[in-house]
Amino acid sequence: MSQEEMFARQICHVLDRGAQSLDLEIVERLRAAREQALQHQRVIAHKAVLVGADGTALLAGDEDRHPLRTWLAMLALLLGVGLAYVWNGFNQASECEAIDSALLADDLPPHAYLDKGFQAWLEKDSSSGD
Repeated sequence: MSQEEMFARQICHVLDRGAQSLDLEIVERLRAAREQALQHQRVIAHKAVLVGADGTALLAGDEDRHPLRTWLAMLALLLGVGLAYVWNGFNQASECEAIDSALLADDLPPHAYLDKGFQAWLEKDSSSGD
């Protein structure tokens, strides 16, 4: 047992002895305060917190009062996903364009690319490069 655990046990023992000597009125007030704190904690635990785009917190049920905010957030998310998809497509097209330009500028005749031996060499070379 670590020193922290032993110290915690000693504190609990002292508090238990002290609680036994309290008046009944104080014990009842402490119990009521504990119950009130637990009720408050349960209420908070049941509310899901949503954070809006502007940093304000919306509690569960508040999104019904602000449907425009919810729709704007969804629209912004969809717009962002769509723009990312288009941007990715442009990047892939530019990469393919660079490869096509390099192939067309090469001294190798186009019919050499259709040769089966060339295809086998490409597959062998690409598998050994990984």
